[in-house]
Amino acid sequence: MEHVVRVFVPPLGECAGKNTWEKALGVVESRLREKLEFEVRFEIVTLFSKEFFAYPEVASLVQSGEGEPPIVTLDDRVIQRGGKLRERTIREALEENFI
Repeated sequence: MEHVVRVFVPPLGECAGKNTWEKALGVVESRLREKLEFEVRFEIVTLFSKEFFAYPEVASLVQSGEGEPPIVTLDDRVIQRGGKLRERTIREALEENFI
């Protein structure tokens, strides 16, 4: 079974520059792939896109004001809300559930 880490982020702004959520996730994904012994798929989902509304739990968090981006899920379970994208949080959730 392949596990999925999804990162829900705001749309890319006109002046986003080089520090994007996609780039940050790429760095985290690269580091975790070196450490993990099982398959994990990493995805970015833009807030309020068509795809975003396919995840009602996350949509509800955002619409209620309880979920500040980035919102990170592991197999559709929320593991992080707000702040910086934290590699350690993702790694610990993966290890806790799958090792």
